[in-house]
Amino acid sequence: MPRRKNSSAGKWLSYGVVVAGVGAAVWFGGPSAYRWIVPAKDNQEVLTAPVQRGDMEVPVTDRGELEAVNSIQVNCDLEGGGKLVSIVPEGTHVKKGDEVGRIDTDALLKLKSEQEVKVEQAEGKLKAAKSDLDVQINKGETEVANAQLALELANIDFETYLTGKFKVDYETKKGLLDKSKKELKESEDNLEYAKNLVRKGQGQMEQVRQKELEVFSMKTNTLAQEATLALLVNVTKRRDLLELEAKASNAKRDRVRAQKSADAANEKARGDLRAAESTLAIEKTTLKRISDQVGRCVIKAPQDGIVIYSNSRPWDDSYRIQPGTTLFYRQQIFSLPDLAHMRVKLKVHESVVKRVVKDLPARMTIEALPGRILHGKVMSVGSVASQDGWRGGAVKEYEVIASIDDLPADAGLKPGMTAEVKIVLRNLSNVLLVPLQTVSEFGGKNVAYVVKGSDIERREVEIGERNDTMVQILGGVGEGELLALDARTRAAADTKAAEKTPEVRKKDPVSKPSLPLAEGQPTAASSGGS
Repeated sequence: MPRRKNSSAGKWLSYGVVVAGVGAAVWFGGPSAYRWIVPAKDNQEVLTAPVQRGDMEVPVTDRGELEAVNSIQVNCDLEGGGKLVSIVPEGTHVKKGDEVGRIDTDALLKLKSEQEVKVEQAEGKLKAAKSDLDVQINKGETEVANAQLALELANIDFETYLTGKFKVDYETKKGLLDKSKKELKESEDNLEYAKNLVRKGQGQMEQVRQKELEVFSMKTNTLAQEATLALLVNVTKRRDLLELEAKASNAKRDRVRAQKSADAANEKARGDLRAAESTLAIEKTTLKRISDQVGRCVIKAPQDGIVIYSNSRPWDDSYRIQPGTTLFYRQQIFSLPDLAHMRVKLKVHESVVKRVVKDLPARMTIEALPGRILHGKVMSVGSVASQDGWRGGAVKEYEVIASIDDLPADAGLKPGMTAEVKIVLRNLSNVLLVPLQTVSEFGGKNVAYVVKGSDIERREVEIGERNDTMVQILGGVGEGELLALDARTRAAADTKAAEKTPEVRKKDPVSKPSLPLAEGQPTAASSGGS
């Protein structure tokens, strides 16, 4: 395209942009970047850079922090938490078993004393339950034995009635009846004898009447004895048998009832005993747990190491580890890291994380070791985005862990120190390269401005990978051609001129860029010359 004459103001603006671009190139590319910057032979006002072949490293750079590879995290194991009353200063070297901190025990000691009283009460109830069981067993055995005795006696009475009591009563009444009959016969004989004497004139009628009264009395007595014997045989015998049989049945039921009642009472007493035993076991378990909690108030070092306070919420002063802080259950208090083996944890943006894979080489600089470059490789890449909602939900970052393979033994580094990590995604060899400032955008396409003598031609280019200072050229310009370093300023001027000329805008409309310089990275237009 024909050379354009710039106004004085535009010329100085162009110079400013170019100088800034050159400064950026020198800063990021180092002294070797000077070889790319040359003035055009026939155009002394334009700084240019040639298209040259070379090697390029494609990295992703981010900041992270150090952490120990092997570290034991010590948490607050006190249920319900507590107030931290003392802790050794951060950075203190401790041995395994040393006391590191202490949590207030006043509330727990009071609770322990109350629980000891409950244990004593439970032990007393257990002894009473054992005594009640012994008493109930003895009482039940006595009641069952009495019922068994009553049953056996009732059975004996029923079984021996006919051969015992009934037989005695029967013989007694029958003897009385026989005696009455004999006496009646004697009375009748005496009456007949008296009558014979009166007929012979040897006796008196008064004697006959007296004998007649005796006969009447004997007959009455005999009839009564016969009735009594008949009552015994026909009524009393049946009644006594029914009564004795009922008593035997009732005694049998009483025996069963006494046994069941004793069993139920015994089981209740055993249940009370089991409940007392369970209550005592629960109270003792609670006492042991409280005692264990009292022991956990003394925080000891599980291994040798240096004490590093936890800092899970740096923005919240209430979470600072210091005497007076109220800890909650399972809160991280401190860690004992192995300072001889460290690694870096960083977060990589979602736009480039898929290019970061395990074993990629990495270089890192640590602010605590100025001027020292350490080396390592990618150990792991997170598969789920980090949940840092307070930093902005729209930012999706993934955790990446990088090793440090050449950590100096005397480095004295500590977890949490800041490191800048550069992960090398690709190494390109013998490819066409130009500075970032030589490529911009125009009409939605990547363009470069080729300087040929006194002419400057805008040309569409195809780009590949890029880094902080250089971009790979895949097509559009050739090796050795000179490109203007103020591509962004020129593209902006061309775009402004195109917007004022309808024919040009129709022929070469301006649109948003469609070809990014590299996946997930800003375009050359946004980076070059600024």
